Amino acid sequence: MNQLLLTAILMVFTGIASAQAPAAPAKKNIQPRMMAVPKVPNGVDLKAFYDSDLNVQIAIAKVGEAFLTRGARIADFDQALKQMYENEIIDKASDNAADVKTMILQKSAADIYIEIQSQVVPHTGRGEGVKSVNLILNAYQTGTSNVLATKVGKSNPNRTEDIGLLTSNAIESVADEFLNMMQNSFNEIVENGQSVFVQFTANNNSKMNLYSEINGKTLEDTLNEWFTEHAVNGSYNNQGATELKAIYSDVRIPLRNPANPNSNYTGQTFSSDIIKYLKSIGVNVKKELGTNNKIIFTIL
Repeated sequence: MNQLLLTAILMVFTGIASAQAPAAPAKKNIQPRMMAVPKVPNGVDLKAFYDSDLNVQIAIAKVGEAFLTRGARIADFDQALKQMYENEIIDKASDNAADVKTMILQKSAADIYIEIQSQVVPHTGRGEGVKSVNLILNAYQTGTSNVLATKVGKSNPNRTEDIGLLTSNAIESVADEFLNMMQNSFNEIVENGQSVFVQFTANNNSKMNLYSEINGKTLEDTLNEWFTEHAVNGSYNNQGATELKAIYSDVRIPLRNPANPNSNYTGQTFSSDIIKYLKSIGVNVKKELGTNNKIIFTIL
């Protein structure tokens, strides 16, 4: 057969095979559910702070509006706050702003919360009534409070009393970059897990230590095996153990609860699972500190 004809035939069949081959499906991101919340000074009641400052309310609304127009999934802070108080879900004994914020975030099922601080800046040197707005945005992953993105948005100085307009200008100046940064950080968490610090400590009153044997293995080895099985991709960093202390500085836990993919898996959930497992093998521990990204146990 003529060499040129053979080459032409091969090119035709190669083209047909390429056309019929299905394209690889694009990787679809898990889009996080977000909630914008005010940054509240220590010791200040969250609801009182929010209700008393119109500029804070405007900032929360404008940030949510800007992100909604970009297709983000937003949980409404104002509605969630009202529901919490109207339904008397908040324990009256708890007036700590951080506790209230945690309850609101849990109730809203937000994956990310964006803490917002609004500053109205007067520009007296440019004339009477000239002002601008600065918005300080910090995005945190709800499960561990790890920082996902941080930006400062600034409006242009303007002679106006419309703080909403200035706030809109401030958020528009950074919204796209902020959302992209946040989504990239969130995608990394989906793939590689959330980072949690875990520490175990024994003391002179403890019945066991890290070198105690359980079913032919030391407690340290037993913990290593459990973390390998339960951490995302078996990823954790054991800084080493002595007889009295073991530090796991970076344990990667899943974003979603393996037992219920519709709910988030947090550091609190992880600590509960650790306690249940250790109890099942006869090891009692006391949780001395249990935040979403730092867990400290004492071995009893």
